[in-house]
Amino acid sequence: MSFFRRVSRPFYSFSRKKTAFLRHNSSIQKTVNPRTDLLLKILYESPVCPPVEFSEEELERHEVIHRAWQIHKRIKRDELNKQLEKQYNKMKRACAELEKTDKRLFDGAMKKKREYFPIEMRIPTETPPLEAWKYNWKNYPERSESDV
Repeated sequence: MSFFRRVSRPFYSFSRKKTAFLRHNSSIQKTVNPRTDLLLKILYESPVCPPVEFSEEELERHEVIHRAWQIHKRIKRDELNKQLEKQYNKMKRACAELEKTDKRLFDGAMKKKREYFPIEMRIPTETPPLEAWKYNWKNYPERSESDV
């Protein structure tokens, strides 16, 4: 149990004295302990990479490849939009046909259900709960349309 409490705290809190955040080139919090500072710098500071220098030929090649990739993505996006539009139109036609055929079935299919995920239930996590099963948990009774 104490292991989980230690893990839940930020690891840089083992040095009690802290100073303010640095604003130049780093958002890593400086501490009094130099070992902690070194660990923080190694773990969280992103390396500074020099900008890539392209020759004119490489730059042109890069732009052509980038443009071709953008065109490819646009074509895929347009295909997906067409497919979704076809599906939506088929659903609308099926609903219209169902409404013509049987009004009772159409009303049942279009009825909005007010069932939501219970807020009081435990959020799914990777670690097991302290209490394996809540034996006294009860769902709220069904509410009618007039209650809403």
